[in-house]
Amino acid sequence: MSRFGRRELLSGAALAGAAALGCGQKKDPYRIEKPPVPGSRVRAGEEHWVLSTCALCDAGCGIKVRVVEGRAVKIEGNPEHPVNRGGLCSRGQAALQALYHPERVRSPLRRQGERGEGKWKPISWDEAIGEIVAKLAKLRAAGHPERLVLIDGESGTFTHELWTRFLSAFGSPNHIGLGSARAAGVKLAGLYSMGSYGLPAYDLGRARLVLAFGAEQIESSGQTMHFMRAAREPERPRVICVSPRRPGCHFDEWIPIVPGGYGALALSLAHVLVRDGLVDGEFLRDSVSGFSAWRDQAGVEQPGFEVLIRAAYAPDQTQDVTGIAAATVERLAHALAKQRPVAVASDGSATAASNGLATGMAIAALNVLLGNSERGGAARLQRNLPPNWETPTVDAVAVAGSAVPRIDGAGTAACPLGRGRVQAVPAAITQSKPYPVEALFLHGTDPLAALPGRKAWHTALQRVPFLVRFASWLDDSAREADLVLPESLPLEALDVVQPATDSGEPMLGLRQPVVAPLQDTRQAGDVIVALAAGLGGSVGRSLPWKSYADAVAKSLPARLLDSMKEKGAWWVECGDDDLLCKLGLDEPKSERFPTPSRKFEIGSSAVASRMAGFPDAAKAAQAWPCKGLPPWEPPRFSGNPQRFPLQLVLYRSVQFVEDGGAFLSWLSELPLVSGNPWLLRAEINPADAAQLGLADGDQVLVQSSIGSCPAIAQVSDGVCVGAVAMALGESGVADLVVSDEDRWSGVLAWQGTRVCVKKMS
Repeated sequence: MSRFGRRELLSGAALAGAAALGCGQKKDPYRIEKPPVPGSRVRAGEEHWVLSTCALCDAGCGIKVRVVEGRAVKIEGNPEHPVNRGGLCSRGQAALQALYHPERVRSPLRRQGERGEGKWKPISWDEAIGEIVAKLAKLRAAGHPERLVLIDGESGTFTHELWTRFLSAFGSPNHIGLGSARAAGVKLAGLYSMGSYGLPAYDLGRARLVLAFGAEQIESSGQTMHFMRAAREPERPRVICVSPRRPGCHFDEWIPIVPGGYGALALSLAHVLVRDGLVDGEFLRDSVSGFSAWRDQAGVEQPGFEVLIRAAYAPDQTQDVTGIAAATVERLAHALAKQRPVAVASDGSATAASNGLATGMAIAALNVLLGNSERGGAARLQRNLPPNWETPTVDAVAVAGSAVPRIDGAGTAACPLGRGRVQAVPAAITQSKPYPVEALFLHGTDPLAALPGRKAWHTALQRVPFLVRFASWLDDSAREADLVLPESLPLEALDVVQPATDSGEPMLGLRQPVVAPLQDTRQAGDVIVALAAGLGGSVGRSLPWKSYADAVAKSLPARLLDSMKEKGAWWVECGDDDLLCKLGLDEPKSERFPTPSRKFEIGSSAVASRMAGFPDAAKAAQAWPCKGLPPWEPPRFSGNPQRFPLQLVLYRSVQFVEDGGAFLSWLSELPLVSGNPWLLRAEINPADAAQLGLADGDQVLVQSSIGSCPAIAQVSDGVCVGAVAMALGESGVADLVVSDEDRWSGVLAWQGTRVCVKKMS
C-alpha cells in the first residue's frame, strides 16, 4: 500500500481545486462575501486584539475586541480590568451589532420639506459645520448666547466635559443633563449628606450583607457589574433586595415594597436601630452632624435626627405605607446590626418619586447609624479625575449669557435643592420662558422615546427654529431635526470615561478606536472642536486643539495615557504617588467628609443655607422644618384611585440603552420574564389578575389619566399586590407617565402614576 505525506496531500488538494474551477465552478459556495474595510490594508487571516472600554452603560467595563482582517468580530471582558474582571453583560456584546447595523446614518443629513416628513439630503461635514457656525455666530452677535441649549444624555466622559467648556466659552448656561430623570435623588443625597454630588461607591467585596433599595442597581445599572462580581466571590455577601418588582438576577432575599415607600422603610429601620441601641455611638459622635440636638446660628435648639426617629416611624406605624410587616422590619434591622460590615445601597428607581430627595437622604443615613460610611463594606465617596485643561477664555458676551437663569429651573425657586429638571424643558421652549430657545442640540438622548410627555416634547421640538441631533440612527427625535450629525460609535472613536468603581478611588477608562469608521461619521468631540474653530475669537482660543484626540492628549500626562493604551484603563496602584501629585490628587483619601462641618451631615447645613436664601424663607422653613433633616412624606400618585386602582412600576431592564437600544435586536430578543421577547408585557400579581379576570397571555390595555398602551398580561408573583410593572424603553410605555416631580430636587416621579388594566376583546 502506498503512503502519502503531508506535501503530497496538499498538492493533490490544490490540483483537485484547480480541476473543479476548470470545470466551471468559479468560487467556493461556502465563502462569506465580506464588505471592504475603509482605509484598511490587511493580509488575509490577519488578526489582533484591542483593549478598550464598553459604552453601553456608565459602568465603564473593560473589554477586549478581536479584530480579524480589519473587522471587529468578537467582544470579551478584559480579565485584568478592576471593574469587571473579565465579565461582560449582554449590552456589551450588543455593541458589535450596533457597529454593523444596516440602518446607521451614513453621512450628515439636512432636512428637506416639513419636519417629520422623512425627506433628507446628504451633505458634507464642511457644509454641516458651516451651517451650525453661522447660526451660532448670529446668536453671539445679537448678545443672546444663552438661547443655545444642549440636552446631553452622556455624563462621565471627557466629551461631556468638552461640551461644558464649549458652552462656558460660548456663553450659554444651558448644558442640561438627564439627572432629574435618572439617579439625581441618590446623587443629591450624597451632595447634601457627604458633600459630594454623585453615586456612592459601595465596597461590596468586604461587605457581609448588602441591603439594596431598588432592583435596578443589581439588575441593569452601571453598578450591576460590581454586584455580579461580588456574587462570584467564595465568601460573597448576602444580598437582600427591596423593590416592588423581583429582579431577574442573583439575590438571596426579595422583600416587596409599595412603590414610593422606600423612605418610610429606611426611617423605620433607623427607628429600630436607635430604639434598641444598635447604632455606632462612637462614629455618630465623631463623624456625624445632626444626630443629636444642636443649636443653630440664631441660638434656637434643633431636635436632631435621634429625637425625630424615636418619636415616629415605628415598624407598626409604617407597614401600611410600605406594605412590609413590622416583624420583617425588626428582623431586617437586627440583621444589619449583627452582620457588619454591611452596605446599604440605593438606586435611581428608589428615589424616583415625589419624595425622592428625602428618601435618598434617609437611606444614606442608615449607613452612618451603622458606622459604615467611609469604612469597609459601606458607601464611599467617589473621587474623579477631570481633564486637566487650562481655564477657558470667557469674553463679556459669554459672561452676560452665562449669568441668566437656565431654562430647566436649576438654581431657582422652581428647583431649590436640585440641579435642573429636564422635564421642564418642553414648557420653557413652548412658552419662551424665561427666554426663547433658538438653537437646540440633542446629544446622547432621544427625548421623544425616553422621557415622559411625548406630546409636549413633540410640540417643543417643532417650535425650535434650529434643531441639531447627534445620532447614529434616525430615531424619533432625529426625524424632527434640521440637521442630523452621525456619530462614530465607541468601537470607532476615542474617548476617556470615568467608571464608577467600588473602592471610590479615581479611575480612567480608555475607549480607543478598534476599527476605522465604517461610514462618514465623526466623534462628537471632533465636532465640538470644529465648531469652536469656526466661531473663532474667545471660543476658538478656549478650545485651541486640532482634534479631540489632541484635546485628550493635552488633558492628561503622557505616562498616564500610555498606561491606558496598554491596559485599556488607568487605576491607582502602588508607585503612583508622583502621578497623583501631577493630577492634583496628591493627598491621601481623607476619612473626613467635604461638608462645611467635615462630617456626615444628617442635618444638612447646605440645605439649611439654601432654604435661608429663599425669597420666602418663612414658607421654606415651614415646608422643610427640621433644619436640613429629611422631611419624608408619603408619595403622590396621579390619577383617581377608583378609576385607576393600580400603581405603575417602571424599570430599566437589561435591554434598556438610553440612546439606541430600540435598534439593537440582540437586546430586544432577550426575554424579560418568559415567552416571546418581542411582545410588550405588563406584569401583574395573581391576586390582582384574578380580581380583574385576567389570565396569563391575555391582550390588555394599560391606561393612565393621560395615555394608554397595549400589552400582554404576564401574571407573576414577582410583582407586589396593587402594582403593574412595565419596562422602560418599550414603545408607548413612557406615554403613560404623568409628569410629576419632587418639589425640592426636581427628581422626576417615574413611580407616581396610577393605571388601570383592561382585557382587550
